[in-house]
Amino acid sequence: MVEGLQSLQQLLGIAERPSQGPSPSFEKTHFVLAFMIIGESGTVGRQVLAARAGLKEGPARTILKKLREDCYVGSNASGCFLTRQGKRVYETLQARLSSPTVVEGSKLTVGDFQIGMDIRGGGKAVQSGLEQRDSAVRLKAAGATTFVIRDGKFTIPGGSSDCERDFPGRTWPKLRESLHPKNGDAVILCGARDETTAKLGALSAALTLL
Repeated sequence: MVEGLQSLQQLLGIAERPSQGPSPSFEKTHFVLAFMIIGESGTVGRQVLAARAGLKEGPARTILKKLREDCYVGSNASGCFLTRQGKRVYETLQARLSSPTVVEGSKLTVGDFQIGMDIRGGGKAVQSGLEQRDSAVRLKAAGATTFVIRDGKFTIPGGSSDCERDFPGRTWPKLRESLHPKNGDAVILCGARDETTAKLGALSAALTLL
């Protein structure tokens, strides 16, 4: 757990380090999402990475430059990839954060397109869930709902102690099958107008719990 947090702090430190020239037009969440996309993809081209991370090519180029300077990313004719050092950091992040997962047909939060994420051990950091919602909305998401897993049940802080009982539907099995949440975890469900914005919103909300 501590190692995963240190890895995240290292990534955010790279993101926040000043660059030469104009200030890059990306959020720290874009930076972390881009890093995760490279890790998931194995090798990915810059244009594809930019599109999947919701970035223009200039900011994507800046992110890759920063990651190369710290030896987290390498590149060849096929695209960019994580170095051995980058893979170690990616693996520690995976121990804390699930990959953003598409959740279709959910009515548990607002937004046409919804993404779920599991934050392992993140339940202890959840207060009212408003901080996660506000963080997601800041990145143009429509909204986000935060659940905490207690006694094997989805709960809402200050609300339902058993969401599957109180709000029955097909989404709960999907969340269990795709995210495999365990006691003490937090689960974020974020909705937005499109997949990329929903991913950014979910990740932004998740980062508040680390």
